[in-house]
Amino acid sequence: MSEAPSTLELLNDLSILVVEDDSDTAELFSLLLSQARTQVRVAGTARDALEVLQSFEPDILITDIQLPDGDGYDLLKQIRNLQRNSPKILPAIAMTGYSTKLSERAYNEGALVSGFQKYMVKPLDIYELLDAIAELTA
Repeated sequence: MSEAPSTLELLNDLSILVVEDDSDTAELFSLLLSQARTQVRVAGTARDALEVLQSFEPDILITDIQLPDGDGYDLLKQIRNLQRNSPKILPAIAMTGYSTKLSERAYNEGALVSGFQKYMVKPLDIYELLDAIAELTA
């Protein structure tokens, strides 16, 4: 009987777009995801993310909800609009550091209604993030 591939094996060679305006957090994401042998591009704003998408086709999007030039909901809406003729829908994970126990349900529901497949609260558990990426790109 063959063994199931590990999460890290499932991430090999994936292309990931991370949209995060905090430079330290963005650098940490880039470092950790690169160590999982993924190809990572980082954008600090929604505008930068849309620019990156002109020359980079990610397998998954991970975006902060609060961005300096809008929010992750609007960014995903713009991406979905650009992809409306594509048979492939870009999986997306929303993340925020502004969630509380009282607001978490509303944020989660808002993210899912907006087209995100997952919602995560920062600080993220890296293993949960890696599992979510593997699940959404399998």
